Amino acid sequence: MADRASVITLGLCEIQVGAASAVGTMPAQMAKIGKTYKDTCKMAQDAADVTEHYEEGKAAPEVRKKSRKMPTLTFSMMDANVDDLVSYVGGAKVGEDGWGYDGDEVVANKAIKVVTEQGLDFEIPNGDIEAVINADMSAKGIFLVDFTVTPCAVTAGKALRGVPKKG
Repeated sequence: MADRASVITLGLCEIQVGAASAVGTMPAQMAKIGKTYKDTCKMAQDAADVTEHYEEGKAAPEVRKKSRKMPTLTFSMMDANVDDLVSYVGGAKVGEDGWGYDGDEVVANKAIKVVTEQGLDFEIPNGDIEAVINADMSAKGIFLVDFTVTPCAVTAGKALRGVPKKG
């Protein structure tokens, strides 16, 4: 058995966004998505849906069918501006500086790259973004936009990839 180098992935540097690709390629040009609120970036995978089939009177299943789930990326953005709200929550610019929202606006998929301090960076070439406002309008609160990014299928490659840092 070959020796494997240990990879420890930790820390977030930034989250980058670009044009989505259903083909599976990451865009050449990506930009920082905004200010990611400290300690909110997480990637988690729900347990698979399991269907079990039993013989009458037996405790052990004859067959277990698992339907695995895709991990999702969650994080919060602070200090969202009007352009951020239009791009991720939906809506449109109103007047010169305002934002208007009806709730039925469609938000386009985006390519997302999670740049970590060390270890693996994560790429989602075709991510469905659900962004919702989570504002605490108190003296100690802040205006946040909470993101849930679900990797969607691509025609080539994988919907979610972990890429080791070079060097």
